[in-house]
Formats: sequence, structure tokens, C-alpha cells
Amino acid sequence: MEIKEGIYRDNLLFYTVLKNLLQCKFNERQLIQLQEVLLTNKETLNSDKMKKFLLSSIVKEGTTKYEDFCILVNMCKRNNYAQWVELLDLSIDLLLIKDLIREEAKAYARSKYKEKIEKIKDKLSLEYDMASLELPYGQRVISSLLVYALTSLDRDTDFLMENSKKMVKDIKIKLQQVTEKYKININNIFMIIVDESVNQSIKSDAGQSYEKRLHSLLMNIGENVKEHVHDEMIPSVEYDFTFEIGSELVGISAKRTLRERYKQNFEDVDFLSVDHMLLITLGTDLNSDKLNNILQKNGLFVVVSREVYDTKEYLVNNPRVIPSDEFTTKKLNEMFK
Repeated sequence: MEIKEGIYRDNLLFYTVLKNLLQCKFNERQLIQLQEVLLTNKETLNSDKMKKFLLSSIVKEGTTKYEDFCILVNMCKRNNYAQWVELLDLSIDLLLIKDLIREEAKAYARSKYKEKIEKIKDKLSLEYDMASLELPYGQRVISSLLVYALTSLDRDTDFLMENSKKMVKDIKIKLQQVTEKYKININNIFMIIVDESVNQSIKSDAGQSYEKRLHSLLMNIGENVKEHVHDEMIPSVEYDFTFEIGSELVGISAKRTLRERYKQNFEDVDFLSVDHMLLITLGTDLNSDKLNNILQKNGLFVVVSREVYDTKEYLVNNPRVIPSDEFTTKKLNEMFK
């Protein structure tokens, strides 16, 4: 398709209306009210009267929402009134269904993630770590497929929930009209908005982190597990966890990957309030020099994923390195003797 000036302007207007509507942060009730006011009065009010009516009926003046709404409403001009109404009407429908797309994507990705993750016993393994990416990646993939199912005019809806289908079919009528009239690429533009929403959801509702996985393991290995504890002898040393095995206190530094952070927080345990110190990491960037540097300190041990452990001779041959699937109370008792 040749991108002419008119097509660019129409697509830009649609994205700007959709983005500004999103920034208003209207709840479902306010979106529905806005749509009802818009559609009920579009034939009887001109652009100026419509703007005044909307600004006096949806949200109170003096609020942040009102300021954002003013920007959206003032995009309406005499020469684009009908188009602005159509695009705003469609944008309201899309935002009402956006959360449905996000939740359906999350539900589907979670079910698939759970199926896979429950089969992996070693929570500190590289396999488990890679599998844990399926949740955020899966949400992005499913959401993009659902947006395509919604906005593609050439295919039937295939939303996961039955009660979504009628809503989708109703929106598709408007989608077809707007697409044919203004040549708007609704799929890609709406995907930008959905992708932002999904990414925010992933950040605020992420799957188990490396530290959380480790915490669940420690509850079965030791007693009196504590998070983010400063050493009593050297307060600048902070442990991600401490726990007790019998009468001995163990400090843990948990780093999924080391980078340069492996140089931090390591001292001989003779100078610390813990009896033993563990560095727990996947081991993907743990080379021989780093290992030797770490284990120069007395009382330190390293735990790495089994997959990495088996591929590095210097790990297998070092008695102070533990593969992740052997990270047990019994193994620690043997190592600490």
C-alpha cells in the first residue's frame, strides 16, 4: 500500500485519539457513559456544542482526568467532526476489550506455563529458568494473536472465552467501516496499545523470580529463613537470605547471573556473623577465574545449575561447588563438616 499524506494523517489521528483516551484513565463506567453521550448527540450537536457538552458531563473540572480529557476533546474540529466521533467511538470499544485481551492472554499463558513448570523438579536449573520465560513471552504472543483475531477482517473470531465472541463480532462491524473509509491499519496501531498494557501487567505481576524460587527451596532445606539481612559483624555485607541448619547460620548471595557483582559482599566467614556463605547462581557466566576469585575466601561455597555444572570440568572437580539438584539439607551437612 502506498502511504499517502491523507492515509498517514488518518492513521495518526486514530492513534492519537486512542492514546489520549487511554491517558484519561477512564474506568469502564466512564467509557460507557462517554460512548452513550457521543452516539446519542452526534447528529443533533455540532462540533463546538459537542465539546462543551462532553466537558460538562463526563468528569469534574479541576481533576487530572479533566485536563487529559480536554486534550482529547479539543482534537475535535469542525472539519474532522464526523471522523473524530467515529474514531473515538471505536477507540472506546477497543479500550473496553483491551483488558479482556490482556486477561485472556494471561490466563492462557499461565495454564501452559503451569503445565510445563510442574514437570521440572529442580527450581534452580537452567531448564526451569528458561521455562519461566514462557509466562511473560506467552502473554505477549497470545495477546498479539488475539488482537489479530479481533482486527483481521478476513478471519473468524477465535477468542478463548465464549462470552467474548459477541462483543468481538459487534466491534468488527465498526472496524470494517473505519478501515474501508479511512484506510487505517487498526491491527498494528491497537497492538501498540495492547503491548504497552501487557508489558505493564508483566512487570507488576511477574512470574516467580530467581530469588522467589530460591526462597521456596530454602523453606524445605533449613529453618528460620530470613530475607535481606545485614551481617552483624560487617554491616556493609548484606545477605539475600540467611537460614539455619542445626546450630549453624548460613548466608546466601543469590545472583541469577554474576556479571561484575560477584566481587561484592564476599569476605572470609571468620570475619562474619555467619558460619558459612553460599553463592547461588545459574553459572552461565561463571568462568574459572571468577570461581577461583570467589573461593579464595574461607567458608564460601557455590551452587550452580546442573546443566552448567556438567559441562565445566573445573566445576565438577571442585569440592566446594554444588550442582543445583544436589542442593539439599543432607548435601549441605556433608559439605559443612
